Amino acid sequence: MQVSVKRIAGDEADALLVLSDRYMAALYPAESNHLVSSASLRGRDALFLGAFTDHETPNAAANTCIGCVAARFYQAAGYAEIKRLFVDQRYRGHSIARTLMGEIEQGIVVQGIDCARLEMGIYQPEATALYRSMGYRVIAPFGDYQLDPLSQFLEKKGLSIDG
Repeated sequence: MQVSVKRIAGDEADALLVLSDRYMAALYPAESNHLVSSASLRGRDALFLGAFTDHETPNAAANTCIGCVAARFYQAAGYAEIKRLFVDQRYRGHSIARTLMGEIEQGIVVQGIDCARLEMGIYQPEATALYRSMGYRVIAPFGDYQLDPLSQFLEKKGLSIDG
C-alpha cells in the first residue's frame, strides 16, 4: 500500500484520534491514559505527522489520514517525546506505523535532538514489538510521569539522519 507522510496542520487527523482515544479507553483506566489533543501537537515545540492514502481505497478516499504520530521537543532536557502513534485498524499490517516512526525520528534529528522517549501501556504487544525492533529500550519514568503498573517507558538514543 502506498502512503505519503505529511505534516498535519489542521484537523485532518482528528477522526483518527477519536478512534485512538476509544481504543485506549477500552484498554486502560483514565488515570493511566496520557492522551494529548491534536491542537497541542501542532505547536512550535512539536511535530505532528500523518500517513495519507495516495489513492482511493475501498475504505477511504484519496488523501485520507489513516495513521499518525507526533513528537514533542524538550530541547533543554535533550529529548523528544513520541506521542499518539496510531494506525486505523483497517490499514494495519502494511508497515505504516514503522514508516511513521522512521519519519518522526528524522524530524526529531532535524531539531538537533538524538534521543526519543515514549510512554505506552503494557497491553499493546504489537506496539511494544515495533518499538523494540526499532531499538527502543526500557527506562525509568521520565519528565512528569510517575511509576504506573500499566505503563512502560522506552527510549532510543543515537538517532541520526541515516537511521
